[in-house]
Amino acid sequence: MPPVETRRHRTPRLLKFRLQDLALNFLPGLLAGAQLAGLLFFLNPEVPFGWTELLRVGGALGCLGGVVSTTVLSFFTWSRPGLARRQLPWVLVAVLALSAIVDWVQASSLDYFIPPGINRRLIKAAIGLSIATVVCFYTSLLHAVPPRAYGRRSIALFVLLSLSSVYVLGERRTAFQPQVPVMPLPSSLEIAPRLNLVVVGLTGATLDAILPLAEQGQLPFFLRLIEQGAYGRLTSFPPTAPDALWTSLATGRYPHRHGVSGHWVYRAPLLFGEDWLRLLPGSPSWNHQLLPGVSRRRLDANMRRNPALWEIFDRLGVPSGIIGWPAVSAARGAPSFVFSDTYFEGDFSATAGRPPELAERGVLFQVASNELGAETIAPFGDNVPELALAALADDLWRQTLTLFLLDQRQETRALFLLLPGLGEVSRLTFGGYTAYHLDGHQQDTYRQAAQNLTAYYRQLDSFLEQLWQRIPGTRMLAVASPFGVAEPRGWRRLVKTVTGRASEGSFHPTSDGALFLLGDGIQANRFLDEAGVLDVMPTLLYAAGCPIGRDLDGRVLISAFDSSFLAQTPLTFVPSYETLTADRATR
Repeated sequence: MPPVETRRHRTPRLLKFRLQDLALNFLPGLLAGAQLAGLLFFLNPEVPFGWTELLRVGGALGCLGGVVSTTVLSFFTWSRPGLARRQLPWVLVAVLALSAIVDWVQASSLDYFIPPGINRRLIKAAIGLSIATVVCFYTSLLHAVPPRAYGRRSIALFVLLSLSSVYVLGERRTAFQPQVPVMPLPSSLEIAPRLNLVVVGLTGATLDAILPLAEQGQLPFFLRLIEQGAYGRLTSFPPTAPDALWTSLATGRYPHRHGVSGHWVYRAPLLFGEDWLRLLPGSPSWNHQLLPGVSRRRLDANMRRNPALWEIFDRLGVPSGIIGWPAVSAARGAPSFVFSDTYFEGDFSATAGRPPELAERGVLFQVASNELGAETIAPFGDNVPELALAALADDLWRQTLTLFLLDQRQETRALFLLLPGLGEVSRLTFGGYTAYHLDGHQQDTYRQAAQNLTAYYRQLDSFLEQLWQRIPGTRMLAVASPFGVAEPRGWRRLVKTVTGRASEGSFHPTSDGALFLLGDGIQANRFLDEAGVLDVMPTLLYAAGCPIGRDLDGRVLISAFDSSFLAQTPLTFVPSYETLTADRATR
């Protein structure tokens, strides 16, 4: 045992090493927090930004990150004094590399969700981080092979590059100056849409399932849509955020313009005060609980910047009804009836359903999954997932309520209905459907999945036919989905097979959605080439005989219309519907 005097001299020295190691382990988290703060300001350009804000938010997140990195790294270095000093350069390289990768991924995957100008600056910031990572990695490698101590110049280089990486984010963000759109003067139109329009959204609908089922005679009304109307694939854009894509379909604009980036918006009072964050790093579905003091709320119509098609019709004096669409509010505009998607999630407040007397009665049409009749469930077979039954019950609620509202409000001339159940059923079964019908696998799980999906499409087919018969006069039906579903492939298929989920499908932008148009003026048996999500809204405007807003991002699908309609309906334009007054046109 060492003498007491020796132990007394070693204790302060050991304590000094401990404190030094804790300080060194704190630095990587501090740098990571500052990088995260810069990225948050990039993803939310509407939030006020300046160097003061960056230092404040970066300091707060840096301290939080420092606590995390100290806790994690100390687990490895506590029993080995001096190890923190040797491993710090490599940990800083890892932080810079991860920050660069995250910035590259955000710039590419959220290309349509953030303004183009700020997207380019984020790419330049990622380039700067990549260069800093390479220099730091090379410097660390030179001191590791052969091992040698870091000199003052090497330490100064690491400090300079770390600070520069934060400066580059701030400088590039400061360089972005959002363009103030020049709004046209207020205007009014004396145009009344000349048809009764019904738009039905089917989440996850894909021609890969509809076309073979229709050819087999399983979907007679979809076959009619194909033979007597125009149809095609709808190309989408990443990432697959349903609320954002449905809003793009209804407004004809990219998400960075209409402002609906996902299901939620976030508030972090400790960091950003009263400002709402629309995007967090990763994707629109990022876990907000990883930030301190963050709360969230559903994004509603008050945060949508551009008018949807039903709001344009409302300003033209056309009674409209909306059922189940995201980012709508019963307190906005004056349609015949409004039932937002939150109404079907149990929110029966005045902002979720209107008019009040119909909103109260709408609850009576709700049906639970365990209350579905045997006749309804029989086509699905013996083994139906509970989630599929819940999706069916939710869609049946919307369908029966729709037919009821059309009877109660017969003046309605434009209906917008969203049925999300197909998306959930496709997610559970599309892999099994393709394995059974396309790949020839005969396992019971694949057969049951194919039966479930086929039965769901047949149920929708029957409802669409019933709805079509209820549309009076000059009419048009549009059935659309902004994204489709695909079977798992490659390593994803291997993972799902190992985990027992080979029957599932997945949603991603490479899976095209679908569009079907049927009605007066639509060309029969016409396949639409190069149709996109943003083209639906201007095409429906043209079909209704309305001018096209020049500020829309989509185009009119002229090939969908027959020659007589094109001859009678010139393609006209207005600067924008943003400033269209609410004067009612003569109906």
